[in-house]
Amino acid sequence: MAHGGLRDFGTVRAIEVVTMEAEPRVVLHEGEAVHEILHAWGTNGIITKVWLALTPAVEWAQCVATFDTFSLAFDFSERVATGEGWVKRLVTVFEAPIAEYFAPIKKYIVAGKAHVFFLIAAAQLGELEAAVKAAGGEISLAAKYEGLRTVPLLSDYTWNHTTLWAIKVDESWTYLQCGFDATAAREQFAQLKAKYGADFLLHLEFMKNGAGMVIPGAIPLVRFTTAERLNEMIDYCREIGVGVANPHVNFVEGGGRYRQDHVQLVAKRKYDPKGLLNPGKMASYVPGGGETEGLTPIEEMTPITTDRT
Repeated sequence: MAHGGLRDFGTVRAIEVVTMEAEPRVVLHEGEAVHEILHAWGTNGIITKVWLALTPAVEWAQCVATFDTFSLAFDFSERVATGEGWVKRLVTVFEAPIAEYFAPIKKYIVAGKAHVFFLIAAAQLGELEAAVKAAGGEISLAAKYEGLRTVPLLSDYTWNHTTLWAIKVDESWTYLQCGFDATAAREQFAQLKAKYGADFLLHLEFMKNGAGMVIPGAIPLVRFTTAERLNEMIDYCREIGVGVANPHVNFVEGGGRYRQDHVQLVAKRKYDPKGLLNPGKMASYVPGGGETEGLTPIEEMTPITTDRT
């Protein structure tokens, strides 16, 4: 969470792609030019090399904290996530009963409680434990993180792993990808819970956005009944100021990662003029079209719900 996403802060330094032209070329994209290729579902070039930014290694520890209410859990996690003194890699908050779906780590989960999972600098683990208790929480796990072979590995239950564990228990669960307002998140939580109750369970991942602000992103569990109701949930989120990158559509422009300036489309026209790469996945692409004519504004594209997974 400390360094933003793939689109932020120069995380992807360069990308090399092979084009699908009559005479294929190898094209190197550096700096801002990488955005021609990122998040385009393989529609505008065959990626052969990626250069990523690195950061100094940190010795990490992992921690599970429990709180009586989601509100208490969110308040505490927000203080850690936004606090400049904490060196953190992961801050994840689960409304009850989400963590109860994590069968392999049941002994660290307290039924009916909200949970927060942390990856924190090992040197700060004792300080974090004390802070949790001072905030009214309890610690159910505090242990070293020794890489991907760590047992238990808390990151296996965060981000969209959460959804997969929930589906193992109840196949009616699916998810959305949401971005809450850093200053109005609590009000937005209340509005969503008032409208959807237990059919909209809050699961938050704190992350740094392109402006360098730490925000409560979310991959909430939502109960699927019909495509119409799922789209209504998406519309309501947007109505109250919650951004949604819809994961239930079958084209790039509807998924929330398409660039509003159409640079990915322009790249596809340059590098894949016959539309051979992942055909149909870029809705605004028309073989032989010009660079700007006939473009449908992103906000006017119709969400197409394909399934609930």
